[in-house]
Amino acid sequence: MVKTREYWLQLENQPWDASPWGVDRTSGKILTRRADELFRGVSEDVLRIRRYEENWAAPAALPVNPWDLTEPDNGGAAGAFPGAVLTAKVADEIKVHFRNMDQRANLPAEQRVHSLHAHGVQRRPIYDGAYPLSPPDLQQNNRRGDRIGPGESFTYLWSCPQKAAAGAWLFHDAALAGPQSTALGAFGVLLIRGPGEMEPDQPASALRRAGDVATAFSDVPKPPRQSEYVLVFHRLPGVGLCLNGRQTLGNTPTLVAGFGTRMRVHCLNATAAPLTVHIHGHRWERGDSYTDAEVLPAGGGATLSILSGSAENGGGMGEWLIDGAAAGDNIQGSLLVTAGGAVTLASG
Repeated sequence: MVKTREYWLQLENQPWDASPWGVDRTSGKILTRRADELFRGVSEDVLRIRRYEENWAAPAALPVNPWDLTEPDNGGAAGAFPGAVLTAKVADEIKVHFRNMDQRANLPAEQRVHSLHAHGVQRRPIYDGAYPLSPPDLQQNNRRGDRIGPGESFTYLWSCPQKAAAGAWLFHDAALAGPQSTALGAFGVLLIRGPGEMEPDQPASALRRAGDVATAFSDVPKPPRQSEYVLVFHRLPGVGLCLNGRQTLGNTPTLVAGFGTRMRVHCLNATAAPLTVHIHGHRWERGDSYTDAEVLPAGGGATLSILSGSAENGGGMGEWLIDGAAAGDNIQGSLLVTAGGAVTLASG
């Protein structure tokens, strides 16, 4: 039976701090808060495609990665990157209500016009969202899905009838100024689960407690047996290469797993150049052999399937760096393999 998944998304502009914890674990330095109250602010407002409750009643306070020790609260004023992770299963229909609330001032009109273009799913040209080819939608007052002005909305219909759609895919702005908007963060992630694919485990309690800091966590929950992580590599102006909107170890994702956790690491490249991902100490199957470095084309992605601590996949207890490298730039996060409880992380 076909199921329809319905989502409400809103594009918003806002200031952004790429180092919200105010630390750099690599150097061991404490960052200085600037006059604007940010530690490492982006040079202009970012654009976030944010997930909302039905009819845009309120932001949906859903984490990108429930097992990320350093992820900001996605229900807070700042939120997290990417702003929306949508899930579906093969054979589902997907209905996305998208509203443009870009309130930036003193810009050419075309820079505030946006759209949604999804990778991986099937749709009619009317829902492709790629300027200038989307025809008018008679069911939506002849509005066109490739040019949604400020304050306007459009509903997209996507489908994933075949298992070829299974995996992790980007969706992003593809209006006239789409490349510039995507470079400011106007993207999200679509996870389509294949037949028989198990749902990941959720934490039994909050990962962070009052008084926790970026290098010390008092009571990390028991790690999952099945886990799923989303890592988006992208750039932000004035900051450079980021991982889920963040920079410097201690702010970038610190993913929690346990010995024997079966992990699916969804890696996506939202930059304009190829990018290489390397998880220290780990290998994963790629075709007839194993690799420890995955090359992602611009706009592409890959899912790394790893059994933590196994002879084939490597790893084990401890913290392992996750490296992303593109066009001479580098970004690092980490994978923490732990039994839970009190955790102290190393710093330079």
